Amino acid sequence: MLAFYYGDAGPPGPNDVHIGKVAIVMPIGRILLVRKDSVYCAIKFLRLWSENSSEISTIFVASGSDEYAICDLYYQGDNTGDFNKKNVEYKKEELSFSKPRGIGRLAFSFGNKEIKCETISLLWSGKGSVHFYGESQKQGDYGIELAPTKWTHISQVNVFDPRLKWLRYDENRKRVNIPVDDLWEDN
Repeated sequence: MLAFYYGDAGPPGPNDVHIGKVAIVMPIGRILLVRKDSVYCAIKFLRLWSENSSEISTIFVASGSDEYAICDLYYQGDNTGDFNKKNVEYKKEELSFSKPRGIGRLAFSFGNKEIKCETISLLWSGKGSVHFYGESQKQGDYGIELAPTKWTHISQVNVFDPRLKWLRYDENRKRVNIPVDDLWEDN
């Protein structure tokens, strides 16, 4: 099942980061950092909507709706993690997640569910969700780490900021919702 499961934590509010076992759900306009080894990527959702609504005012969408997103992707592959350098690659990505069509095992969901940031591929399953693995991979730890941030502009990004909490796939992690303003202790 691809749809994101919130579990006991419930759906996040519009300014919450949801940290789950297999994915992180980010609010619109905030940057999620991605790293694998010394390769870095930054993702910022600009717009989320469903087939029944032109805008999603909260991150939660009723299940059974086709969902869409537009996000900014920044890639820094020179091993420096410096997003202010001129060699940073940028692209705007359109994502889509359609409700399954068909019957039983013959049901399929189409769309662009893969966030592709050069050498790193991550599954998007609607809302502001980013999984720790790609669409063609089974759930598991592939060495990809995600760090939710308060930052809203790429010029603010410092991948070595000690306040960042880098997370990996963790089947035992308890699901939590954290207000974006509470991500770092120094508010």
